[in-house]
Amino acid sequence: MTLSVLGIAVALLALGRDVGWNPIWRALGVTPLQPPFFDMHVINDYAACSSKGIDAYAAHACNVDNFNIPPTWLWLGFLGVNGSDSSWLSVTMVIAAVIVMILLFQGRCWYHGVTALGAIIAPSVMMGVERGNLDLLILALVGSAALIYEERKVGRAFAAIGLLGLGIALKLFPIFCISLAARFSRRTFLFASATAVLSLIYLGLIMRSVLLIRQNVPTTFILSYGYKAVFLGLDHLRGEAGLGPFGLADTWLPAATAAMVLLASVVVAFTACRNGREFCLVDPSAAGTAFLFGAGIYCGTYLLGTNFSYRLMFLLLCIPQLQDWQIRRCDDDEVSGTAKAGLFGAVLGVLWLNGNANGHSAFLLLPQLLNWLLFFSMSAVMMSNFMHTVALEANPVRTGSIQ
Repeated sequence: MTLSVLGIAVALLALGRDVGWNPIWRALGVTPLQPPFFDMHVINDYAACSSKGIDAYAAHACNVDNFNIPPTWLWLGFLGVNGSDSSWLSVTMVIAAVIVMILLFQGRCWYHGVTALGAIIAPSVMMGVERGNLDLLILALVGSAALIYEERKVGRAFAAIGLLGLGIALKLFPIFCISLAARFSRRTFLFASATAVLSLIYLGLIMRSVLLIRQNVPTTFILSYGYKAVFLGLDHLRGEAGLGPFGLADTWLPAATAAMVLLASVVVAFTACRNGREFCLVDPSAAGTAFLFGAGIYCGTYLLGTNFSYRLMFLLLCIPQLQDWQIRRCDDDEVSGTAKAGLFGAVLGVLWLNGNANGHSAFLLLPQLLNWLLFFSMSAVMMSNFMHTVALEANPVRTGSIQ
């Protein structure tokens, strides 16, 4: 896999120089923006402006896009960083993310490497690379935390909390890594509690900025996922047909739909636990930890309303565990094996279908329905793991896959 990733990187650089930036990215299903690594340019432009006393959270104060990340990044301006530094910073983030993903996938068969590579080059992931998006750095930090974390070693647990804390300071949503508590034990509960406390303290300190960030984050169906995206997209389709909008995105219906899906996932998990069925139990390993981090970020960001599809790159964290389940599929009953294979297919489908070369006007219903299915499935898996491990803690005599 390492050689394949390096080969792709070299090919992209060579073709980009000979053919051009835009054609290469369009061939990969990504609509390119100018200048290259646009999102990193936005950060650096606002950092440079902020160092001169300009309010970075004012609309379009320093760039055509708004500044919608924590103020920590504005410190770059005092280090002399500006838009001209965007390329090398973006490349550094890409390299860091690739190294972490290679480490997560190491030790698996060649065909699992091919599957992983197919997920990495999905349009939704490549969209983040093309834009030099900050999520690449957060992916590296969260993935590193999963690699370092070990429940029985306090030092490694604290190091993982430190990496997640840095990720939270840089872009908030690693907060959702409290999902590790789904693999319930005293240690994972303490880990999740420490992460939550640090998050709340940080949010309290920057609450004014958080409100401005929320104001500056666009709510759109365009190349997006989230519980509001499908309702916004339906209005767009009606507009293209010359019909008036339903306006459902601004009503109670999206939130109620999300609540019903979550309730359905709890019912499925409770039924499986009551019947003694082991439903997609996550391993006490780096792959299992990464899965819970990735699933937590996917479900947590889904409930934010809308997110640009490059944030789906966190689903890459789920794939090592999905592959491990496939390796051990001979130990599964028919229902469990089908559920694990279906979840794997849903993750790959979401990565590939939430991105296309048709530009910012495209809205496709199938990816949105698949996003909802994955939201339900990931929620059910995490809740099932939580119920199963709580039952084991309450009754240590009972046996199970997670010890």
